[in-house]
Amino acid sequence: MLRNVPIRRKLSIIVMVATCAALLVAALASAAYEIVSYRQSMVRSLSTIALMIGENSSAALTFNDPVSARQTLLSLGSYPHIRGAALYDSYGHVFATYASSARAHPFRPPALQADGYRFIDDRFELFRTMTVAGESAGAVYIESDLAEIYAGLRRFAWIAVLTITLAFGVGYLLSARLQAAVSGQISHLAEVVGIVATKQDYSVRASKGGQDELGRLIDGFNDMLSRIQAQDAELQDARDTLERRVAERTRELQEEALERQQAQSELIRTHEQLMEASRFAGMAEIATNVLHDVGNVLNSVNVSASIVADSVMHGKMDALGRLSTLLEQHRNDFVHYVSQDERGRHLPEYLRTLVETLIQECRSSVAELELLRKNVDHIKDIVVMQQAYARVGGVESSANLNELVEDSLRLNAAALNRRGVEPVRDLAIIGPLTIDKHKVLQVLVNLLRNANAACEESGRAEKRVTVRTRRRAGHVEISVIDNGVGITPENLSRIFQHGFTTRATGHGFGLHGAALAARDLGGSLSAHSDGVGCGATFTLRLPYVPSAARSELRPVG
Repeated sequence: MLRNVPIRRKLSIIVMVATCAALLVAALASAAYEIVSYRQSMVRSLSTIALMIGENSSAALTFNDPVSARQTLLSLGSYPHIRGAALYDSYGHVFATYASSARAHPFRPPALQADGYRFIDDRFELFRTMTVAGESAGAVYIESDLAEIYAGLRRFAWIAVLTITLAFGVGYLLSARLQAAVSGQISHLAEVVGIVATKQDYSVRASKGGQDELGRLIDGFNDMLSRIQAQDAELQDARDTLERRVAERTRELQEEALERQQAQSELIRTHEQLMEASRFAGMAEIATNVLHDVGNVLNSVNVSASIVADSVMHGKMDALGRLSTLLEQHRNDFVHYVSQDERGRHLPEYLRTLVETLIQECRSSVAELELLRKNVDHIKDIVVMQQAYARVGGVESSANLNELVEDSLRLNAAALNRRGVEPVRDLAIIGPLTIDKHKVLQVLVNLLRNANAACEESGRAEKRVTVRTRRRAGHVEISVIDNGVGITPENLSRIFQHGFTTRATGHGFGLHGAALAARDLGGSLSAHSDGVGCGATFTLRLPYVPSAARSELRPVG
C-alpha cells in the first residue's frame, strides 16, 4: 500500500499510525475500565438503596401494612433511573410495588429469586433479602435503566476523540520535523542514483551526514561506483577484443554451415531408411497377430473336430448294425420272434431307445459342425480383415454389440466348458452401431481366452468369467471380468507391451494386438486388478456411432 509513497511521507505515516494505534488501545482499555467502574458503582448504590428500603419496610411487612410499604417505595421517585421496585413477603408473594411514571410499559415484578444482581439488555435487576431479628421477613427487588452508564460512556468517548485528535496533530508536527534527519540523506542518495542511471556517469559521489547505518550505506554505494567505473574501462577493452573475435568466428561458422548442410542431407536419407524399416516391422507385427488369432480359433476347431470324431467312433452305429443282422436272421419268423421270443419282445423298446440316441448324437454332431463352420468362417474373416488392414484398413458396418459378445462366447464355449469356467452375461440394451465387427470380435475372443486361462491357473472351485456391456455418454464399454489369478501392480503398467507375458506358454502378442485393434477402432483397451488372487477386468471402450448416423459402409483409415 505504501510501496510508491515518498520516503518522507512514508515515515510520517508510520509514526502517525503507530501513535494512533497506541492511543486507540489505551482508549479501549480505559473504556473497559470505565464500564466496569460504572457497573460496580451502580451495584453499590442500588444495594444501599435496597437496604434502606428493607429497613424502612420491615415494620409494614411485620404488621401486614401494604399501604405503608407502598409509601416507602414511593420515596424511590427521587431516583430517576429506577424504573420499578417491589416488596416480597416471607412467602415470596408480591407485597407492594412501585413503577416509575416515565416507564413505557406496565411493571410486572418477576418471581422471587436469590440475592444477587444481573445486567439484562437495557436494564439492571437487584434482589436483596430483608431480615428481622435474624430471620427472613421478605425481599426487595429494584429495576433500574442503564442511562447513567451510557451517559458516562458518551462523555468518555468525546474526551477520547479530542485527546486522540490533539495527539495526532502534535505527533504529525513532531514527525514532520524529525523525519528529515533520515529522509534527507535517502533523498540525496536517490538523486545521485538518478544521475548515474540517466547519464551513465560513474564519477559522481554521494555525501554522507554521519557514521550511522545510512552513512555506511552511502560509503558502500560510493565504493560500488568506483568499482563499476574501473570495470567499465575493462569492459570497453573486452568489447574491442570481442568484436575482433566475432569476425574470426563468423568465418568459421560459414565453413561449419556448409558441413552441417551436408550432414542434414545425410540425416534425411537415414530417416527415410528408418521409416522404411518401421513399415516392414509393422507388417511383421500384423503377420504375428494373424498367426496368433488364427491359432486361437484353430484350437476351438480342433476341439469341435475331436468331439465329432469321438461321437462317430463311439456312437450307436455299431448297435444299428447288430440290429440289422438280428433282423436278417429272423426274416422268416419275425412275427413269432417279436411276440414269443424273450429277446424278441424287447426289440421294439430297444429300437425306440436306439433311435432316440442316434437322433441326439446327430443333433450334437450338427451343433459341433455348425460351431466348426463358424470357426472356419472366423479364420477366413481374420485373414481377410488383416489383409485389408495391411492395405487400407477394415470396413465398418451395422452390428449389434451384444450379438458380437454372444459370438465370442460361442467361439470360446468349448474351451470354457473344458476348464469348468462358467460364462456370465450382464448385457445392457444397446442399439445397433456402426463399427468394424471383425476387429471387435478379434479383441473379445482374445480377452475371453486370457480370462479362461487365468481362471484355470487360479485353481478355484468356482471359476467364472463375466462379460458386461454398458452404454456411456458418447461411447460404449465391453468389460471381461474374471476371478482368476489377478495381475500384480508392476505388471499392470506393461501388460499391453509387445512380447510381455506372465504365462509360461504365452508369447506376449495377444493383448498387444488387442490394444492396437482397439486404438484402430477409435477406442481404448484398459486393464484393472486389485492384486494377485483378486481377478482382473479388461475394458474395451468404443465410440458410439448409431447405425442411423451412417447408412453406408466406409473404410476405417
